[in-house]
Amino acid sequence: MATLPIGVERVKTDVVVVGGGGAASRAALSARQAGADVRLVAKAPLKSGGSTVHGASEIMSMGAAGFGDGRDNPTVHYDDTMRAGRGFIDPELVRVLAEDAPGRIRDLMELGVRFDRAGADAYKLIRSDFGSYARAMGVSGKTGHAFVQAIAERLTELGVVVDAPVMLVDLVRGADGAVAGVLAYDPSRRVLIHYEAPAVVLGTGGMHGAFERQVSTAEMTGDGQAICFRHGAELVNLEFHQFGPALIHPYVQLFSKSCFVLHPRITNAEGVEFLPSYLPDGVTVEEVQDEKVFPFTTTNVSRHLDIAIAREVDAGRGTPHGGVYFSFAHVAPDRIAAVIPNTARWMRQRGLDVQNDRFEVGIAFQCMNGGVRMTNADAESTIPGLYVVGELAGGVRGPDRPGGNSLAEGQVFGHRAGAAAARRAAATTVGPAATLTESLDGLAQALATRPSGMPDLVGIEASVRRAMQRHCLVEKSAEGLDVALATVREAQAELDGALGLTPDTLLPGLSLRNLVQSSELVLRACRQRAETRSGHYRVDHPETDDAHYLGCFVWTRDGDAAAMRTLTY
Repeated sequence: MATLPIGVERVKTDVVVVGGGGAASRAALSARQAGADVRLVAKAPLKSGGSTVHGASEIMSMGAAGFGDGRDNPTVHYDDTMRAGRGFIDPELVRVLAEDAPGRIRDLMELGVRFDRAGADAYKLIRSDFGSYARAMGVSGKTGHAFVQAIAERLTELGVVVDAPVMLVDLVRGADGAVAGVLAYDPSRRVLIHYEAPAVVLGTGGMHGAFERQVSTAEMTGDGQAICFRHGAELVNLEFHQFGPALIHPYVQLFSKSCFVLHPRITNAEGVEFLPSYLPDGVTVEEVQDEKVFPFTTTNVSRHLDIAIAREVDAGRGTPHGGVYFSFAHVAPDRIAAVIPNTARWMRQRGLDVQNDRFEVGIAFQCMNGGVRMTNADAESTIPGLYVVGELAGGVRGPDRPGGNSLAEGQVFGHRAGAAAARRAAATTVGPAATLTESLDGLAQALATRPSGMPDLVGIEASVRRAMQRHCLVEKSAEGLDVALATVREAQAELDGALGLTPDTLLPGLSLRNLVQSSELVLRACRQRAETRSGHYRVDHPETDDAHYLGCFVWTRDGDAAAMRTLTY
């Protein structure tokens, strides 16, 4: 084994959970409640990172049947979800999601989450996109934060040790191929930590850091996706991700349908109301705004708004931060208060005036719909003993999904993964760390002196983010995707070999390596799907092609390359 300039510590536990968002924290809590000794490892301090904590919109909520209309039930929830993603999502996982979600809502209530009410005897429920009934429940625009706050308090009370900020570096596997723990890096102490455990739950989130404009936290750089791919796990539906209009400066906030029914005035940097010039005959600006949904979808006329914003920015007529201008100055104050109370409150708390300010709104990445494939209802991956949850996981989100399902998935499969990990830990003895030496040798190489000096990490990251923002959001084409692929492959070439990192640059260097690899996988999936389907808009293939593309792409490592097969559920 090569000599490292930093120390290596060993921590032995039953279950390691990596991630600090809603799904990961729920997994840690459930594993602890099942009797396991649990360590929670998070790249950002607990309660400060991830999509669940930072996700915010007028209607952010969790979907679960049984709290409103008597005609709604888990079977209807299942049917709604399957209708939105049939052929791309695992029916068994969807059934578990629909059946378990009400119980996870009750768990949150017991933890102290106070869901919004519509009077003393009823909850305030939202009918989200693709939902037959109103079933989505929220907490006054801060639903995700309320979830993580309540769960974090409880898991701390139960003695779960939290190591943060600590970054996942690699999986550690035994000679039989099963997971045997993880290797992580504590940048504040400049030490590597080898967590020995027979069960690992990964909830590392998405790859928000791959885009110039995104609505969560940039520490999500596709770490879990890249590391799982390098270890041979299967990944699915990588070409499907969600994005749409969002306030991008000086703060970030999604603009949901509620904002658009107010008919904001939309202009480019030159003061021109540009949307009419992008609309086909017979389609009005008011119709587009009334139909607007988040995320972007090609299934209705609201697509023209996202396309118009992206094209104006690409043409150089965007605002200083890469958007266009929205104004609600012509809207009556009482209507603003009635239609977007949560958004208005959120803005006031940050010194913004909905009525009088002009806002920069751009196209922002929200989340991945694909990820590491869950093979069963306990969220186990194709690597034995490795469970995947939250935005990292794939199998229940395809081209479309009902609003409220994302938070439900995190709670349902976070709980199941944590409980299953605890059962595995109780029945399994962790084997020798067969792959640890290889991981440490790779780090020694990354930390070795490089004659040409350390690569320009900031510049490389910026080039990747520009390429992904321009070519991998609203409008995709073979030509544009090839440009982006060339950019990420050039970035990979600059990072290959001895990186010349130092203990201070190890975390950003490894993060960038993961970001580049995850971006290439997403771009390849987008390039492979030569059709338009929901949010995947190929301008060079504008029609949906069920004859050739009804099914999800499954990606696995094949030597130094990636192999793909099609799976239709």
